[in-house]
This record gives sequence, C-alpha cells and structure tokens, in this order.
Amino acid sequence: MPIGKIFSRISLLATLTAAALLSVSAHAMKLKSQNLEELVTASESIIMGQVIKVTDGFQNNAPYTEVTIRVGSDAKGKIKDESEYTFRQFGLIKPRSMGNGKVYLGVTPDGFARWHEGEQVVAFMYKKAGLTGFQTTTGMAQGKFLVSNNQVINGFNNHGLFEGMDTSNMSDEEQNMITNPGAVNSAAFMGYVGKLVEESK
Repeated sequence: MPIGKIFSRISLLATLTAAALLSVSAHAMKLKSQNLEELVTASESIIMGQVIKVTDGFQNNAPYTEVTIRVGSDAKGKIKDESEYTFRQFGLIKPRSMGNGKVYLGVTPDGFARWHEGEQVVAFMYKKAGLTGFQTTTGMAQGKFLVSNNQVINGFNNHGLFEGMDTSNMSDEEQNMITNPGAVNSAAFMGYVGKLVEESK
C-alpha cells in the first residue's frame, strides 16, 4: 500500500478516535438527571454483586475499561445468580504511556461510573452499543450504587433519585428513602426496585 494511503488511514483513525472522545465527553457534560423509575425502565439488567476485576486496554484502537462483577442477583432476571458478568466501558482507568515518549490521555470521561475491585455495587446496566459492544450504567454515574453498611448511594449522593415519581404506594420504610437524603437502606431500596421492575413489565 502506498505510504500516502497508510498515513491517510492513520490520520482518519486519529480523527475518528478524537471525535468519539469529544462526543462522549460532551454527552457526559449534558448528563440528564434520571429518577429511579427511569433508571429501572431504561436498564437491560440491574445487577447486585461484587466487582472482582478491573483492567483496561484498547479494542480496535478505542480505549476501554473492562469490569467483571460476581453477580449476587439481577432484579430483571436476565443474568444468572452467582455468575460472572464482564463488560467494557469507554475510556482507560488512567493515562497510559505508549512507550514512545507519548502518553495516551483517553481516560473514562467525567460523568461515567468508575470501578474498583472489591466494592459491592448495584449496577443498572444500559444495553450494549451496537458498533463497539461497549456498555455503561444507565444514566452513567447515576446508575452505579455503592453498597456499604446496608446502605446504597450513587455518585451524585442519590440527588433527584425520587424526583417526579408517584410515591403514594410506598411503604413507611420506603418513604424513609425520600425523607432521608443521601444513602438509603439497601433492603428497602432493592425491594422497591423489584416493585418498579414488576410494574414496568
């Protein structure tokens, strides 16, 4: 292949990668607030489990973070209990030296969920992208909840989680999730998620 065509293809690939990064970053900056009902409806699966592995790399020159969760349960029943679920999210964990004196800066964009081995999570998983197969949580960081001390909280301190929802059919325990901002009881949370899943069928 002529050297000119090789450079042309490399240039095109670099342009496409840059465009993808800018597009994803712009999307993150315009992050639309989603309440719990919207998160449930838009999610393909809702996984409760433990993050057991986090790595990163490149797929067709696109950066990704690969996350494996040991599934305790899936509120939508799509993924088997006690199985392992692996997905790739756009962006590296951290900048990476390319070994030629250059550093690749395509890290996970602002607004996306970030993952760490050992953490207990509830992950509202959005469907995979058709072109790349990459996947992230519904509502980005809004759809990843940390579970600790029998409480759950997302990256936005659960802000807006029940906004605009009809909560008249909530039990007293579930109502407490609204009146107490911030982290909420994990059992009440997952119980209510289960109700919303049934209502969305």
